[in-house]
Amino acid sequence: MRGYDSRGVKIMVDNVPQDFYSGLFDATFIDPSLISKTYIHKGASSVQHGSGALAGTISIKTLTPSDILKPDRKFGGRLFGGMNRNDPSYHAGATLLGRLGPLDGVISYTQRKKQLAGSPVSNKYDHRESVHNWLFKTTWYALPAYSIGLHYKEYRNDAIDLKQPEVIDTRQPKFKNSPHQRETIQKDIIIDQNFTPNNPLNWQANWSLYYTNLHLSQLDLQKKSNIFTSYSYDTETRNQYTYGSQFSNDFSIHTPRLSHHVQSGVDYVQQHQVSNEYAISYPPAEISNASAWLIDDVSLKSVPVTLSAGTRFTHYKTARENVGKQQHNNWSSRFAATITPTSWVKLHSSYAESYRAPRLSELYNNSNHFTVPLLGLVSDFRPSPDLKPETNKTVEAGFTFSFDNFVLQGDELQIGSTYFHTKSKNHIVTSGDFKKVSGNWFPSQIFLENIPSATISGFDSHIRYSNEWFDFNINHNITDGRENDTHYSLSAIRPETLIMRFNAPIANSDVNVGWSGEFTAKTKFMGNSQYQSSNQNTENGLDRKHREVIQYAGYGVHDFYVNYKADQFVKGLNTTLTLKNAFDRNYVSSMGVPQEGRNFYWNVNYQW
Repeated sequence: MRGYDSRGVKIMVDNVPQDFYSGLFDATFIDPSLISKTYIHKGASSVQHGSGALAGTISIKTLTPSDILKPDRKFGGRLFGGMNRNDPSYHAGATLLGRLGPLDGVISYTQRKKQLAGSPVSNKYDHRESVHNWLFKTTWYALPAYSIGLHYKEYRNDAIDLKQPEVIDTRQPKFKNSPHQRETIQKDIIIDQNFTPNNPLNWQANWSLYYTNLHLSQLDLQKKSNIFTSYSYDTETRNQYTYGSQFSNDFSIHTPRLSHHVQSGVDYVQQHQVSNEYAISYPPAEISNASAWLIDDVSLKSVPVTLSAGTRFTHYKTARENVGKQQHNNWSSRFAATITPTSWVKLHSSYAESYRAPRLSELYNNSNHFTVPLLGLVSDFRPSPDLKPETNKTVEAGFTFSFDNFVLQGDELQIGSTYFHTKSKNHIVTSGDFKKVSGNWFPSQIFLENIPSATISGFDSHIRYSNEWFDFNINHNITDGRENDTHYSLSAIRPETLIMRFNAPIANSDVNVGWSGEFTAKTKFMGNSQYQSSNQNTENGLDRKHREVIQYAGYGVHDFYVNYKADQFVKGLNTTLTLKNAFDRNYVSSMGVPQEGRNFYWNVNYQW
């Protein structure tokens, strides 16, 4: 998003940050069936959401009784399941919802299983996953102006897969990709309080306390079965604990000329990591953030203009035994203006500052990368305890045109585009110490460092049209990002992309058909020729790891689906059949990862 990978996009589930980047475990652990709504905000937003929101925010809300139950119903539920052809895999689950006086609640369970045949790297092992999810939520509306809720969410994944799951086929003995038995368990507990008293300022507040325990364990099956290493090796385990609290409130003030909507709050988050004697890469350490923010949205009553100004102060601290403590202070501010000169035109512009504190795995990884025994070569990860938080400044400007009854009575058309320009400071990148071995560069040490600056710019554009017969969406993005001094392309930059979606109900039936297409251009990564050898014939130079820059071809992928709502036979029953990659396009992502071939997905859902 906006030139950043997941490290620059803040992801929250029920307002709890999912900041668990730990090497290969760069994921958000939540089952899709538990999701009620997802809000996406593109653009720097640390003032609103704190550390990590360099490029935007993804906020996920889990199910509540009001998502399924009608206002006059006291009890309801949902049964669902599905499968796909390629894995093969399946999922199934159930959700129950109810209301009893001042109490309401949700309980949900889902199970997913997937199994693949052994890969060329480890053909005697099957690759399988068994995923279990629990969700329990209850809210007590104790008073008309006060409610308190308790949320518990558990994700459990038992799997056997490769050490690097995204690497499909590597037979190089230097880079062994051995099968691992893995267990991932995440438990979240949230206590959420809402205050909504009747008052002339419409003041309301929310106070939440949350706790997360992320348990990760893995066992290298080949190392454990090897008679020379099994005696000194056992399951690697670690736990990453997160404790947090946030208080936020808002109110409105109206004067004859202005309307103010003021938001403010404080929050505190601490992460603590503990590992056993066999775990590599993740020594005991902790990191904490404390911040406070204030935002004022001002609407002018005499002209159609809304102005926004906000700021956030953050104190960031890291600590690890036998390593000096690091602490930093940061101010992030944002100013924005929106003008609506007519009912169909909206113009917007903003200036925003954001920051991201380094993660535990970036600061203290001290493990072995790989070894080449016959040559006596060793490549290690080196801790980077002096990493500073990266910051950026983003300027945006754009427009949105909205039309009703544009071609047909009742239709809607929206056209919009936004230009963004980001200047990043202390940008965190992967670097290393390299030496020449047999004419090639060998990484003796890999570490992270801050580079002085990088620049990202691009356009986000969209067209949306809908009428009673169909709806059609087009989204286009083009982004360019490079380091200012070395001119390396930023690793998170994606090629120019066009995504199109079409959906249409079949007349006089409960059937909907749809199509989506994703089309990308060829990558345009740029490297540096400073360390390029005579035997490395590449016009694009070498990347930061002194490897030849590889360009990946563009692609076009088409998906089709049919949805049937069987209310006339069984009220509340619907099913969807999806054909992914319909023309079986053989392609890789812009990062060189092979993607899924043609596949069929079938899902069924019964709700009452």
